[in-house]
Amino acid sequence: MQALTSIKRVIDKIMEVMCIVILGIMTVLVVYQVITRKIFNAPSAYSEAISQYLFVWMIMYGSAYVFGLKEHLDITVFKDKMKGKALLVVEILTNICLVLFAAVVLGYGGFLIAGQQMTTTDAALGIPMGVIYSAIPISGVFTLFYAVYNCFLAVDNYKKGSTGSQDAKSVV
Repeated sequence: MQALTSIKRVIDKIMEVMCIVILGIMTVLVVYQVITRKIFNAPSAYSEAISQYLFVWMIMYGSAYVFGLKEHLDITVFKDKMKGKALLVVEILTNICLVLFAAVVLGYGGFLIAGQQMTTTDAALGIPMGVIYSAIPISGVFTLFYAVYNCFLAVDNYKKGSTGSQDAKSVV
């Protein structure tokens, strides 16, 4: 479990840096867009398109990152009342559903969409749309890792006798 936690910390750092860099680039592009539009009266379609796509990437990567931190939207009405084996079963079933979603919809489906869109180019940027859609399977891989990690964490917490979903947050 310790090796898996170390890998998770590295992935967390990668996701964190990616989101920070994307947000920084987006900020510069939007400021540039406002300046060119308001001061020079010559808006840049290029910077607007890039910032829109970066926003989508940040949402996809950020949602995977937040899921990995267990800070995502979680309805815990029943889970908070569970302990022991019942909590373990719910945690495992929830994460198995997320594994299936991440693998099939985000991973496989995103890979198909990104692959199909490699022949279509964006009018403003001139790059293949598949590059833009690549955020879907990439975030799917990260979400898949986090869901598998959460399964192992639930089993580890059960073995240690930890109770409640807050224990998972304190591990990392």
